[in-house]
Amino acid sequence: MKLRRHLSRTVSAAVLTASVLICGCSTPGSSLFKTNTEQSILNWSAGEYEDAIHYAQKALQKNPDDVYAMLVAGLSYERLGYPNRARALYEQAAASDDGESVGVFGAVRNVPAEELKKTAAARLAALNLPQTPLAVMDSETKTAVFTASAFGQKDYAAGKQVASADEIKGGLDMLSEGDRNVVLRFLTFIRLRDEKYVTEDEWQSRRAVNLGGLLPYTLSPAGKGLDLPAPTGDVIIGRLNALREALEMRAITPREHAAEREIILEALLPSNPFYRMTPAPVPQDILQGATALRRIETLRNLNLITAAEAAKEKAAIEKLTYAKIGMTGTDGQSRPDVAKCVQKCLSVPAAPCPAVKPAVKKPAVKKTPVKKAAAKKPAATCPCL
Repeated sequence: MKLRRHLSRTVSAAVLTASVLICGCSTPGSSLFKTNTEQSILNWSAGEYEDAIHYAQKALQKNPDDVYAMLVAGLSYERLGYPNRARALYEQAAASDDGESVGVFGAVRNVPAEELKKTAAARLAALNLPQTPLAVMDSETKTAVFTASAFGQKDYAAGKQVASADEIKGGLDMLSEGDRNVVLRFLTFIRLRDEKYVTEDEWQSRRAVNLGGLLPYTLSPAGKGLDLPAPTGDVIIGRLNALREALEMRAITPREHAAEREIILEALLPSNPFYRMTPAPVPQDILQGATALRRIETLRNLNLITAAEAAKEKAAIEKLTYAKIGMTGTDGQSRPDVAKCVQKCLSVPAAPCPAVKPAVKKPAVKKTPVKKAAAKKPAATCPCL
């Protein structure tokens, strides 16, 4: 029995000595003994994050440029709920100048430091993701709105956005700022559909409830805020890509991914707006009516509306304009003698009336009295010609 106890103590001592040797320092991947970096990886994989940080810090004391130790320490701090410490280590790893490959556990192929730096940068981006939302829910209106961070370096003061030359094309520069913002939102959503970021059903449903922003005289007003600036398609696609990568890296849950994606789409084109834009004012004269008709032509050229939708909107504009300028009969129908003239005014840009030249007096000439013919009734003229 004494011999058995003696052997047991001897074996325990040997195991302890071997453990100390295994945990000793050595060049990663160059021997069978685990380094501090390798030990930190083992602890991290086992969920022992505090021990992983301990060994990673020991590794960094010996080699401050150990990118692997920085990465493992950052991952461990992140799991323990210390995002600021994790962020600092990720930033340090991503900015490291160490270009040597890193090997662990006697791996046949060492891991290039550049790959570890990319991983650190990706984790840093994922860590910063929840702190810079592209869109948030407005607590007062209960609607999704874009945040200032969605507009990058653009001037977002006072709710205005500086439009670039690329954003103003296809006649959009002829529209008012509010109309241009509405059109750009629809064009951006079409791009998201074409590049498979949203489905056809999502596009059709959101288009249907907001089409009044394009056709204000035949449909109900669109969701409130559509006339405000929205980020460009590149910014929105970049955010959606970041969300997808964060989901693949398990930095966010599927529920978090779906929730933020929905908020972004809601801010762009709401699916069921409770608050709606103010109805468009009726054209006050021929010039405003002509401008409204040219706007429909622009939307048609951009394929934002169909030919049938355009025809219906044009008819509504003409009818409202006729009524406003008093060129309709008591029954509300346009009078045939002026409808053609008004249509001409609505179809071409208004031109100022030519200046009337003053009459020049001529010397009086005595003429034989002639019977005057009946004066002709002046034909109806268009007020904008």
